[in-house]
Amino acid sequence: MTATPRPVPSPDAVAFLHDPTRPDTSWFGQSLESLRKRHAEEFVWARGEPAPVAGIEQVDAAGVPARLYRPSGAENVTLVWFHGGGWVIGDVDCHDELCRALAADSGCAVLSVEYRRAPEHRYPAAIDDSWTATAWAHEHFDRIAVGGDSAGGNLAAAVAHRARDRGLPLELQLLVYPVTDARADSAPYRAFETHYTGFAGIDGFGTDSHDVIRDIWEQYVPDPARRAERDASPLRAATFAGLAPAFVVLAEHDILRGEGEEYAARLRAAGVPVEVAHYPGQIHGFYPMVGRMADARDAVARSAGALHAALRQRRGLVRGAVRVVGAVTDPRPAGNTP
Repeated sequence: MTATPRPVPSPDAVAFLHDPTRPDTSWFGQSLESLRKRHAEEFVWARGEPAPVAGIEQVDAAGVPARLYRPSGAENVTLVWFHGGGWVIGDVDCHDELCRALAADSGCAVLSVEYRRAPEHRYPAAIDDSWTATAWAHEHFDRIAVGGDSAGGNLAAAVAHRARDRGLPLELQLLVYPVTDARADSAPYRAFETHYTGFAGIDGFGTDSHDVIRDIWEQYVPDPARRAERDASPLRAATFAGLAPAFVVLAEHDILRGEGEEYAARLRAAGVPVEVAHYPGQIHGFYPMVGRMADARDAVARSAGALHAALRQRRGLVRGAVRVVGAVTDPRPAGNTP
């Protein structure tokens, strides 16, 4: 039997993980207040030169606070963005540099949503806020897209399903390594624990990743029975037909990679246009780190291109088509089915 090759991180990922000046953002072993503070400090540490935009304003999106970025000042199209952080940490300040870059590169406005976080506000608070802000954007802009990373990708996918069912048109869903299924003890997750032992020289990398997944679901949706609902686990939706086209960004060495691939496959099977950008060697969380990682800058530029085509040129992905960029081929288990 051929031995499974050890996963190889990109040089940028290694440098990021081992930089001694990077704040300690370990999920366990510190208070929630400290975790949120350290997470915010990490984004300040990773910050580069902010992309220029014409205006930034705080808005009340039907009761949901949000920050609106306009690259020229008069955009009539927008991306509604939901930040990552396991529904527990992260905020619009953390994603400020990212949203500036997306707005400047795409020529579209970006509405960054400050949805309510767990554990103070459990499910479905975050998805309800995300939907409310999206509906507000629909009333104030001619065309809209939704997007988010990780837990924010989960919210974007869930909003896309609601939008289809309620007749709210979306031009694109930008899904960055999205959480799509609450089955936190699936076989692929358990395999990730084993395969990623000692990844990038970090003891317990795989186990820690799995433990975080379990904990965020406990924080966000403490009732296991509700985790199967489509708003929590959009991968379990009965049908994907009629959803907005998708641009999906995935990282090779991410415990969420499999379910992101499966989600893209479900979209493709339903005839939804999909473009998948795989980033070999990369880790979960790389996308907003535009000040530290070349792959992040590339992924944001590609995302902005997809947004520009969908929102400003009104010619997005071709229906029924799928394009895969930079596909990874490592043989570790993918998918998130038991």
